[in-house]
Amino acid sequence: MELSMDQKKAILTIKNYLNVRENLKYSDEYMMKEFELAIDELVQNASDIKSLKTIGIKSKSDGVQSVTFADGIEAWTITDNVRALLPLPYVNLWGWCYERFI
Repeated sequence: MELSMDQKKAILTIKNYLNVRENLKYSDEYMMKEFELAIDELVQNASDIKSLKTIGIKSKSDGVQSVTFADGIEAWTITDNVRALLPLPYVNLWGWCYERFI
């Protein structure tokens, strides 16, 4: 299965969030199988944000319509709706990977 560039970006973003980038278990195929919903949500979020937001612009208005963006929300950001579809991130200690318990 050939992944789109947006799916590849989403997978890399999620791997970084989960702190599993170096773990061979988390191949792109594994990520697509296990985290398909989160990947799709992240791709959709990024698409929506890119269509509305210009880099560096925090607020914009057009006539009577005004849009203000939350701080730190950019395309390819793990938002609460994506985070809800993912397991807790792993913490690396001395080269070992432990699941964070919160």
